[in-house]
Amino acid sequence: MYTINYWPAADDALSELEKDPAKAEELRAVDRTLLQLAEDPFNPRLGTTMFMTEPLGGINATPTAFNDWYIIWQRSPEPGEIDAVQIVQLHLT
Repeated sequence: MYTINYWPAADDALSELEKDPAKAEELRAVDRTLLQLAEDPFNPRLGTTMFMTEPLGGINATPTAFNDWYIIWQRSPEPGEIDAVQIVQLHLT
Protein backbone atom coordinates (compact mmCIF):
# COMPACT_ATOMS: atom_id res chain seq x y z
CA MET A 1 0.00 0.00 0.00
CA TYR A 2 1.30 3.45 -0.93
CA THR A 3 0.77 6.62 1.04
CA ILE A 4 -0.56 9.54 -1.00
CA ASN A 5 0.70 13.00 -0.05
CA TYR A 6 -1.45 15.85 -1.34
CA TRP A 7 0.02 19.04 -2.71
CA PRO A 8 -2.14 22.09 -1.86
CA ALA A 9 -3.64 22.27 -5.37
CA ALA A 10 -4.76 18.63 -5.22
CA ASP A 11 -6.14 19.06 -1.71
CA ASP A 12 -8.06 22.18 -2.79
CA ALA A 13 -9.50 20.42 -5.85
CA LEU A 14 -10.65 17.49 -3.70
CA SER A 15 -12.25 19.89 -1.20
CA GLU A 16 -14.11 21.67 -4.02
CA LEU A 17 -15.47 18.37 -5.31
CA GLU A 18 -16.58 17.40 -1.79
CA LYS A 19 -18.45 20.71 -1.35
CA ASP A 20 -20.47 20.45 -4.57
CA PRO A 21 -23.34 17.92 -4.44
CA ALA A 22 -23.63 18.14 -8.25
CA LYS A 23 -20.13 16.65 -8.50
CA ALA A 24 -20.91 13.49 -6.49
CA GLU A 25 -20.18 11.15 -9.42
CA GLU A 26 -16.90 12.91 -10.13
CA LEU A 27 -15.94 12.65 -6.46
CA ARG A 28 -16.71 8.91 -6.40
CA ALA A 29 -14.57 8.38 -9.51
CA VAL A 30 -11.70 10.41 -8.04
CA ASP A 31 -11.93 8.56 -4.69
CA ARG A 32 -11.98 5.19 -6.46
CA THR A 33 -8.93 6.14 -8.52
CA LEU A 34 -7.07 7.40 -5.46
CA LEU A 35 -7.70 4.04 -3.76
CA GLN A 36 -6.38 2.21 -6.81
CA LEU A 37 -3.29 4.45 -6.86
CA ALA A 38 -2.71 3.71 -3.17
CA GLU A 39 -2.86 -0.03 -3.92
CA ASP A 40 -0.42 0.09 -6.85
CA PRO A 41 0.24 3.34 -8.73
CA PHE A 42 2.23 1.45 -11.38
CA ASN A 43 -0.53 -1.00 -12.34
CA PRO A 44 -0.85 -0.75 -16.15
CA ARG A 45 -4.62 -1.27 -15.89
CA LEU A 46 -4.93 2.27 -14.49
CA GLY A 47 -4.12 3.76 -17.91
CA THR A 48 -1.55 6.18 -16.52
CA THR A 49 0.39 8.34 -18.96
CA MET A 50 3.84 9.55 -17.94
CA PHE A 51 5.37 12.73 -19.29
CA MET A 52 8.32 14.99 -18.50
CA THR A 53 8.15 18.64 -17.46
CA GLU A 54 11.02 21.02 -16.86
CA PRO A 55 10.02 22.23 -13.42
CA LEU A 56 8.79 18.92 -11.98
CA GLY A 57 10.50 16.15 -13.96
CA GLY A 58 8.45 12.97 -14.37
CA ILE A 59 4.71 13.51 -13.92
CA ASN A 60 1.94 10.94 -14.30
CA ALA A 61 -1.67 11.49 -15.33
CA THR A 62 -4.13 8.77 -14.31
CA PRO A 63 -7.68 9.00 -15.69
CA THR A 64 -10.60 8.52 -13.31
CA ALA A 65 -12.72 6.95 -16.08
CA PHE A 66 -15.38 9.63 -15.62
CA ASN A 67 -15.89 12.92 -17.43
CA ASP A 68 -12.21 13.61 -18.22
CA TRP A 69 -11.04 13.91 -14.59
CA TYR A 70 -7.40 13.04 -13.93
CA ILE A 71 -5.13 12.58 -10.94
CA ILE A 72 -1.79 14.23 -11.70
CA TRP A 73 0.92 12.67 -9.53
CA GLN A 74 4.60 11.91 -9.20
CA ARG A 75 6.84 9.63 -7.20
CA SER A 76 7.69 10.93 -3.78
CA PRO A 77 11.31 10.99 -2.64
CA GLU A 78 10.22 8.64 0.14
CA PRO A 79 9.75 4.93 -0.68
CA GLY A 80 6.15 3.74 -0.63
CA GLU A 81 4.77 7.24 -1.20
CA ILE A 82 3.44 9.22 -4.15
CA ASP A 83 2.52 12.90 -4.37
CA ALA A 84 -0.85 13.96 -5.78
CA VAL A 85 0.09 17.19 -7.53
CA GLN A 86 -3.34 18.11 -8.92
CA ILE A 87 -6.83 16.71 -9.47
CA VAL A 88 -8.21 18.27 -12.59
CA GLN A 89 -10.76 17.92 -15.37
CA LEU A 90 -8.85 17.90 -18.66
CA HIS A 91 -10.36 18.06 -22.10
CA LEU A 92 -7.70 16.34 -24.15
CA THR A 93 -8.03 16.25 -27.91
